Amino acid sequence: MPPTPTISATVTLVASPTFAATPTQNRARGGRLTTLTQVNVPHLDVHQVVQETLASMGPGLAYSRLLRLGTGPESEYPQPSLLVECDLCESWEALDPLTYSFKLREGIRWHDVSPVNGRELVADDVAYSLERLGTPGWPNASLMRNIESIDVVDSHTLNISLAPGFPDADFMVSLSDGHAKVVAPEVVELRGDLKEAEVIGTGPWRWVSTREDVGTLLERNESYFETGLPYADELFIRVVKASDEARLAAFATGVVDVYRLPPELREPLEETGVTYSSFLSRRGGSGLALAMNTTAPPFDDLRVRQAVLLALDPWRDLDDLWSGQGFVSAGIPVRSPLWLLGEEEVRGTYLASPARARELLESIGAGSLPPLALHVGDFGDLHLEYGRSIAEDLRAVGFDIPTEPLSLTPPEYRTKVWVRGDYQIAVGPLPPTVTTNNYLLNILHSSSALNVTRHADGTLDTLIAEQATEQEPAARGEMVRQIQRRVLEQAYMVATVTAGDLWVYQRKVKGFHPNTAASEYFFWAKTWLEG
Repeated sequence: MPPTPTISATVTLVASPTFAATPTQNRARGGRLTTLTQVNVPHLDVHQVVQETLASMGPGLAYSRLLRLGTGPESEYPQPSLLVECDLCESWEALDPLTYSFKLREGIRWHDVSPVNGRELVADDVAYSLERLGTPGWPNASLMRNIESIDVVDSHTLNISLAPGFPDADFMVSLSDGHAKVVAPEVVELRGDLKEAEVIGTGPWRWVSTREDVGTLLERNESYFETGLPYADELFIRVVKASDEARLAAFATGVVDVYRLPPELREPLEETGVTYSSFLSRRGGSGLALAMNTTAPPFDDLRVRQAVLLALDPWRDLDDLWSGQGFVSAGIPVRSPLWLLGEEEVRGTYLASPARARELLESIGAGSLPPLALHVGDFGDLHLEYGRSIAEDLRAVGFDIPTEPLSLTPPEYRTKVWVRGDYQIAVGPLPPTVTTNNYLLNILHSSSALNVTRHADGTLDTLIAEQATEQEPAARGEMVRQIQRRVLEQAYMVATVTAGDLWVYQRKVKGFHPNTAASEYFFWAKTWLEG
């Protein structure tokens, strides 16, 4: 892990945006909304597993959090987005750079199930849950790593203090993560844990059942504290463990209403002739990255690295191979798209200029360069095809590179590239990260064990440290843009396919605007069925 930044910050954040649901005539109530997942849940303890089928696509939807990410139409919530709003809280206030006070909404009640029996939620419940979430050794404990203490002031107020010396600008994103559930202490005390316990929350959905190889059924919480939500009567998450083709057929025949479509199935879906709507949810911190080892010749020469990036046209490949499901970036999770460099700045300057790539190689003497070894993570046929496309682009500007890249199984790829750094140039998945700081400190900082490019860049490290504690969004956004320019100027790496989830849904489904960053799931409550 890189050293903890000690930069001081002036905290100005006091706003606490909250969504208020007001059903209108064009928002129908009722019906069962059906989606699907591929796997069963391992158990029901939401604090002790990271699996999305539990946290955000299953029983975990019954729980609320202190905070959540904003979800809605692109006009209001353009993606990628880590914009935080209140869930259980009514407001928050920064008391000082290290202390935040959260005021809870009054009148929130737990689902009316024993042993909680519909009592009112209080600040002790939130404090208990966050402390349990941070249990050492548990898979979601990292969400609490920068929190020093949680103090209950009264029944509806708690103060959260950050670790001294590090007013982490992203700690609220961690609190809004889909794994940061608020659970009922009585249930844990009765059962010892939540693995086989009743799922009792305060969320818009009440848990009905979870059955192996069948799925999870949730029903509307009629006592939910945000009037009018959820719009559907039931949400059914069906388990379909068979092939991609079987899942596609389930959508095409109307068995499921909503389906997260893999890129390779976009064309087969079109061939079915089914009419559907779609939404592309974009997020940083995951996807595919092309990285170069700055300590392995010839990539210790900046000009060689720059020529590689200039030879590539990732926007073309996004359209041709990935069905437009993603975007090009430095991979960083960001608060809003305004924090990203636009294509107009990046194209031709850092990427997608073969003529400039040839000029650089001529200035070096391309004939003097040794053959290059391109390693590609074998995470499926599409990844291997993408590796071939990259190899073709590199050969076209003068690099000596084999037609068929060197494929590595997923374990081999992780070990060879991310652990040992035993490679020249590689393309494969990024280790998933959620927050801006998590990505910058753990993947781009020189001292991190996950510094896959093996660079030693004091300028970049200073920029990372400065933004880590900046609370003013516009100022921090400009710092993050400077970091992206530095990474591209030095040609360390580029996230050629930053993650995008293409959701397809039946025409009767309305108001569906998923934001899947940080395992967000509240968008299901805002979705309705027409007719």
